[in-house]
Amino acid sequence: MRYHLKFSFIIRGKLPATAKSLIDQWLTELQALLEKGIKKKDLPEISRVTKWSVVSRSEKEDELQFTMTSGGILPPHHALLRMRKFFSQKLGREFRLGISGIVIKSYKIDVDIPRRPMKEFSLPFVSSIKFSDTSATVTLQKNIPIDFIEKGAIDRLVKLVRNKVIEEMIRGKDEHHLVIWSSPKKEIRCTDNPTELMIKEGWIQRTGYRNQWIFGPQITALAEALKQIMIEHLYKPLSFKNMIFPKVVPWDIWKRSGHLSGIYQGGFEPYFVCTPKTADPEFWEEIADYYRITLEVEPEKIMEKLRPPIGGLSFAQCPPFWIYLQGKTIADDSFPIFVYDWSGPTYRYESGAAHGFERVDELHRIETLYIGFPEQIKTIAQKLRLRFRKILGEILDLEFQEAWVTPWWTSQEGVADTEEEQVTLQTFDRVGTIDFEVYMPYRGMRETSHWLETQNVSIIGQKYPKSFTVKSQSGKEVWSGCGGGSFERYISAFVAQKGTKVDAWPSKVLKYIDKLPEGPKFL
Repeated sequence: MRYHLKFSFIIRGKLPATAKSLIDQWLTELQALLEKGIKKKDLPEISRVTKWSVVSRSEKEDELQFTMTSGGILPPHHALLRMRKFFSQKLGREFRLGISGIVIKSYKIDVDIPRRPMKEFSLPFVSSIKFSDTSATVTLQKNIPIDFIEKGAIDRLVKLVRNKVIEEMIRGKDEHHLVIWSSPKKEIRCTDNPTELMIKEGWIQRTGYRNQWIFGPQITALAEALKQIMIEHLYKPLSFKNMIFPKVVPWDIWKRSGHLSGIYQGGFEPYFVCTPKTADPEFWEEIADYYRITLEVEPEKIMEKLRPPIGGLSFAQCPPFWIYLQGKTIADDSFPIFVYDWSGPTYRYESGAAHGFERVDELHRIETLYIGFPEQIKTIAQKLRLRFRKILGEILDLEFQEAWVTPWWTSQEGVADTEEEQVTLQTFDRVGTIDFEVYMPYRGMRETSHWLETQNVSIIGQKYPKSFTVKSQSGKEVWSGCGGGSFERYISAFVAQKGTKVDAWPSKVLKYIDKLPEGPKFL
């Protein structure tokens, strides 16, 4: 890393001619302060003033201009904040002058990167980025405000340059999806596309909106059976409690959860929520009258009457839960906290990736959430893993596999497993995600087809407790984990292997369905 900063302190008044020799002395004193506490081997890497001058700004103001460079230790934008305080004290005591402002003239940063990106990119607040095989030279826009530095934005920008290159590398590596366990092969009783089969049987109906479906009576009965299976074989035995999580999520929650850093980057595709500027009938009369006359909606006019988005519809289901614990200190004997929610749909703008009943914008999910001390979370994650094996393999009688994957939150942070031998996972005892993927016969041979991710179990570590400031009474580290499963995917996977004929279904499933209800007969 190399930093090259040019900036000025705006002096409220004129510096006398005697100032030059004093400033030279002050800079020597300043350098000693900057080096305080730095290891000897790191001293060549810290910020140094390589050039300075006094320039007249006006009849009443001077500029004290500096050029600074550094390696990766104590970069110039950190040193600048110390210099502001240092020079404010010196100028005030010696000349009764003050610093009225700071002007960033130019800032170039050479960021170490693991390789040249396949696709070059730009960033906000950056005028240019030039790439080589080992570095990216980032030139910031001129006149960056000082609070941009004070709030840590430059450090985040530098980190982002490196992370975007790492993310590109991670996305291109297949080994970050590693099959770690497989169920026995099962008798396949269906090879039809489950979506087409369920449409033909009248189980589901696509609405007029993209990637949205209506559940008919038959499929709803199967979904309710799945709920009861989950309660009896997972939630009750493991002492999980039912809760209802909000489904409208404000920006602050997604800021804390980290989702916004992946917005429409392949990890977070939300639906946004806008509220009306007012509910006054007179304000909306024009819209109502337009429809009464034309029988048409005028979306552009409606947009003019809405406030900017307040956030969005629930995407991952569990983040809104954390307001329940935010900022609280929890008694040690309250841990572990085990909860689940299936109170309503979540929404993902799936774009071109949506197809059939398996991958939809409006999905109905079962969210499993657990909070506690690290060993408690590791224990429950392994128990959940084994319970889901039982539900998928013994009760639903499905052929499936477990895969260790790079979750969205670790790929954004540039953390990933790079060697297969790192992932043995006989016991699930580390931060990461296991996906449960079901074989879909209609897609082709087992060895070459794409299996459907139906459920996952994750250990997330400190991420959420830290972001939402959740503490334990004893001060012990608090972890969390979660698991999401979609009814649409469970049912698609079940029908893909077992079909829609009840007499071909496992008896352990039929135990939860007295009789499959009939829907209306369409002529």
